[in-house]
Amino acid sequence: MKPLYRRCIIAICLFTVVTSIALIGTNYLQYISQRIYEDSTGHLVEVYSQVNRNFTSFLERNWGNLNDWDQQIIGKDDAEITRFLKGRQDYWAFSDFYFLSEDGAYLTIEGEKGNLALEGTHDKLFGGGESIISNETTPMGQTVTVFAAPVPEGNFNGFDYSAIAMSYTNADMIHSLHAEAFMQQSVCFVTDMEGRVLLSTQEGGSVFGNYVSYLRAASDLDEKALTKLMQEWKQGNAGAVSCKIGSVSYYISYQSVGYQDCILLGVVPESVASASLLLIQRATVYVLVEVFALAGAMIILWLVYIYWRKSRKGTMELKYREMMFNTLSGTVNDVFLMVDAKTYHVDFLSSNVERLLGIPHRTAVENITLIGETAAEKLEYNAREVFTSIPIHGNRHWEREHIHRGTGERVWFRQSVYRENIQGTEKYLIVMSDRTQERQMNRNLQEALDAAKSANEAKSHFLSNMSHDIRTPMNAIIGFSLLLTRDADNAEKVREYTRKISASGSHLLSLINDVLDMSKIESGKTSLNVTEFSLPEFLEELYMILLPQAKAKKQVFEMRLEGQMPEQLLGDKLRLNQILINLLSNAVKYTQTGGQIDFVVEDLPKTSGQYVFLRFKVKDNGCGMSEEFLQNIFSPFTREETSRNSGVQGTGLGMAITKNLVELMGGTIAVESKPGEGSIFTVELSFARSTYEMNEDYWKENGISRVLVADDEEDICIDIQTAMQGTGVEVSYVTDGHSAVDAALRAKEEGRAFHIILLDWRMPGLNGVETARLIREKVHEDVPILVLTSYDWGDIEDEARAAGIDAFMQKPFFVSSFRHTLETLKPSDTPKEEPVVEDLSDVLSGMRFLVAEDNELNAEILAELLDIENAEHERAQNGQEAVEMFKKSAPGYYDMILMDVQMPVMNGYEATRAIRACGHPKAETIPIVAMTANAFAEDVRNAMDAGMNAHIAKPVDMAVVRKVISKLQKEERGE
Repeated sequence: MKPLYRRCIIAICLFTVVTSIALIGTNYLQYISQRIYEDSTGHLVEVYSQVNRNFTSFLERNWGNLNDWDQQIIGKDDAEITRFLKGRQDYWAFSDFYFLSEDGAYLTIEGEKGNLALEGTHDKLFGGGESIISNETTPMGQTVTVFAAPVPEGNFNGFDYSAIAMSYTNADMIHSLHAEAFMQQSVCFVTDMEGRVLLSTQEGGSVFGNYVSYLRAASDLDEKALTKLMQEWKQGNAGAVSCKIGSVSYYISYQSVGYQDCILLGVVPESVASASLLLIQRATVYVLVEVFALAGAMIILWLVYIYWRKSRKGTMELKYREMMFNTLSGTVNDVFLMVDAKTYHVDFLSSNVERLLGIPHRTAVENITLIGETAAEKLEYNAREVFTSIPIHGNRHWEREHIHRGTGERVWFRQSVYRENIQGTEKYLIVMSDRTQERQMNRNLQEALDAAKSANEAKSHFLSNMSHDIRTPMNAIIGFSLLLTRDADNAEKVREYTRKISASGSHLLSLINDVLDMSKIESGKTSLNVTEFSLPEFLEELYMILLPQAKAKKQVFEMRLEGQMPEQLLGDKLRLNQILINLLSNAVKYTQTGGQIDFVVEDLPKTSGQYVFLRFKVKDNGCGMSEEFLQNIFSPFTREETSRNSGVQGTGLGMAITKNLVELMGGTIAVESKPGEGSIFTVELSFARSTYEMNEDYWKENGISRVLVADDEEDICIDIQTAMQGTGVEVSYVTDGHSAVDAALRAKEEGRAFHIILLDWRMPGLNGVETARLIREKVHEDVPILVLTSYDWGDIEDEARAAGIDAFMQKPFFVSSFRHTLETLKPSDTPKEEPVVEDLSDVLSGMRFLVAEDNELNAEILAELLDIENAEHERAQNGQEAVEMFKKSAPGYYDMILMDVQMPVMNGYEATRAIRACGHPKAETIPIVAMTANAFAEDVRNAMDAGMNAHIAKPVDMAVVRKVISKLQKEERGE
């Protein structure tokens, strides 16, 4: 009985719960329906109240226009009335204006005549004197609404009238009844108290005639409801009713218009008016259904809970493990595979096989051999035979490269195969672990090790070279020092030994500077000092530096320009000079005696008006370099040792420094070379364009309008023409000496003599000197003749001037250099004075120096040098001691302070600042000169920033010291 009793109790509980839920749901739905009706009808009344206000405003405006009629036409004749009404037609927005007689006849302002029906309103208008609204049909069949008002009797164009009216089309009227709400699905009617439709927003709405009759015939409202509805209208109440017309339920909102007992009706489908609320109602029903279903489901679940509770725990644990394994195997770069040992049927394959090998998962399951086919190399053995050879509980491992079938990427896998017995069935468990990153890491480590070994070997090689290169000048210095001791009494030998010691010391200093420069570049402490400089002056200085080196080896050194070059640039002139001197001096150094070196500057196409892009090309026909060495030419400590360049000294740092400086300036460097044929170095750099402007009226002011150029290289002639464009000077050219003589003579005979003649020195047939001599003989004109050459003209200068040549110009041609040369030819009012070479031998004599130097040997050397110059000195061993000695000195006791930078206690920068701020009468004016081994541009700036006046780099050169001190003395005197 207990089980039956328990089941009865459960059934009663279920019935009670279900019944309660049903009752609660029914009551709740009834409540919701009532609320929906109240809220919807209330919303309808509010919406149509706004429509009513719009419509009433429209009516009042029309009545106002009609009632003001007599005020508008007083004292006007028929023509004036016509013009007035036509002018008001657009403003009042009526379609026609009527003058009405008592029989309904009318006359429009256009002169048209007709009759208005005025059904049901004729007596009110003419008998009762009331304004009326009436629907009328025009002769064209158009339905209009007429607003009519009685007026005093009058006559218009011979027509007697006692009322006036304006008509509006249904479109104008409907616009005033338009409701924005209800998704454009509402309809408005204006009726009288009996239900006759006066106006409708529904197309064809006038066919209803009487809306009450329409509701009686088509709706579910009975006669009692309709009678009550009309009583509400007559009492002027506002409200809404619900009814069904056909199969659709509607809300009908009603309210008084407030004029002529008119009623405004708004008809909206219930589904539209209550859309949001109906959604809530449906959602509520769904919720109740779901709650009921959930309650039933909970009861069912409760009944079966005990049965599966125990099994669920084991099943979930199994699923969790499976889910975790699938997740892990899908995200890691390991492919997991289990196959039957007999059938090779796939029991499991991780889903990441497509990501790692490019084989779709389903395809790989159906044909497992596809995995083996992705191997980069064809297998030399049968995989199944290998698997079969594995004992139970045994395993095998190997590594193999595979190719991804989708991307072609090569991936290395470590493959492990395990043979296991699972519940009497043999299985192969295969794990393919991605080892690509591990192998890549090992490869990178090996490359890093190889690079480290290579760098170590390079540095060892460098140290070996440096040991040789440094020991060579050091051996000379030490050897000649010993010879000085032996031959101290032989003045001639002492001078020779001293000269060689000085040369060896200079060479040793250049080696040290290279090493320090490279160290500074690698540490990132090198910076650019951008200033404005003259490109012609820069190239001329460069040429004059390299020309003696080339002449010493009897080499041909030529410089030329290609394109129109700017005169002024903004850039780091010092670094550019360092780059080009390095390349050009290497070209001289590694080119045999009698070889040729070409230096070409090209103007590259402009991509910006603010920048100039130049290409510097250094070409030689020297020993050249091998293909292997070119791969490492820009690496530090690298030199190529061959029989062709043996005996040439160097550190192997020059090209590394050059490349770093080029990149620091934002440029590029490239090299081409072949052994025995020479090399070409190409550097491309950009420079900001200078704002320097040349006087464009110079040529006109000096009467120069025609120039003759004679050069056997036509490209140079064209370059000169291009450079002179925009100056107003006409440049003619010939390519040999005879043609130059003929051109000059012909120009003279035609009365268009040349104002300047430019001649190349070395031309075939007639050279520049001979050409100038013939021009002077035949032309007899005092025209300036200039020689333009890339060679040293010192050997022929006397002969050239005797032949009538006025001046020499260095190639390449620049407009500024041309102008400067012409300026030197102008006669001067005062005789030229020979330049005075200043004698600086006694500039230090009688001066007293405060020397701050911590190194005993350097101090001793400087003391001896100052003694030779007849100068006195007192030494401070550190910066602090120098400050104290100066503070205690009398004003003017010390003439100058020579300050080392790196000193103990207080360095030179700190000591200088302390002296400037100490309050001594001479603290701000006494010259302080840095005399230090810190010789970089940054060190010079730091010295100036600290308050020093000048900077002299160690080792001390007394000629430099004399120049610096002389300059400071002149500045102090204001010269």
